[in-house]
Amino acid sequence: VHKECIRQMLARDKNHPCVVMVSVTNEPDSWSKGAREYFKEVIDYTRTLTKLPLTLAAYCLVPEEDMVCDLIDILCLNRYYGWYDYTPFGDAGHGDLNDVERSMREQMIRWHDRYEMPMIISEFGADTLEGNHSWPPETFSEEYQVEMIDRMCKAFDSLDFCIGEHVWNFADFRTKQG
Repeated sequence: VHKECIRQMLARDKNHPCVVMVSVTNEPDSWSKGAREYFKEVIDYTRTLTKLPLTLAAYCLVPEEDMVCDLIDILCLNRYYGWYDYTPFGDAGHGDLNDVERSMREQMIRWHDRYEMPMIISEFGADTLEGNHSWPPETFSEEYQVEMIDRMCKAFDSLDFCIGEHVWNFADFRTKQG
């Protein structure tokens, strides 16, 4: 089923001018038994269909446990330090801006040291309630969102192997649900 979905996606989108690479999966369980064999088959198949660089959006928090990212060309990471994820430097999870930049930078370096490939931060950010303000910044305030994005971007900008980033948790939570 996975390979058929990729085949259909490429048949539909292969000549679209904005398609510059192909993602074979989003946030896979890349650390579990069988992950390498499964994704190697999917990635090898995808390479028969396109010459575009291949990627996946990794969410594994421990790069040394990942078993598949060496099979792709460009590493994409989804990270939400200070929003969903706890930082490696303590309990800086939801609502805590402490160590967000440091955690992001360290995580990116660890992934790059392991795989030595270009990196895109494909998801990051924090949600807000429009018009909600607080100082110091608190969760769901516009100030918190701005501070979170600013701190993450400082980490991205400090590393030359980071070739792009995409704010995800910005305004998408207010989309109409089915």
